[in-house]
Amino acid sequence: MPRRAAIERIRKAITLINSVADGAGDEDITPTEIAGAIRDCLELGEVDDVANVRKYLGEALDAVFDGMPADFVAMTLYAALGALQEGGPTG
Repeated sequence: MPRRAAIERIRKAITLINSVADGAGDEDITPTEIAGAIRDCLELGEVDDVANVRKYLGEALDAVFDGMPADFVAMTLYAALGALQEGGPTG
């Protein structure tokens, strides 16, 4: 399946941010770790195959650094995942 690595990395970032949003006792997860997971996604060329995926990931990364709530970051990551799964062309 094309884009599989990017899909898996975005899901991993979503899982990480959701564990923070749910307050599951993961106090050790820092904004730096979340940002690192998003940067891992941005390193893949696959995110350039579909319109807006890189944009959404960049917005999620900015949101982490701006101190936005975890729910907002997760919503932005879900938008990136949805765009990647729909798989429209870059435009």
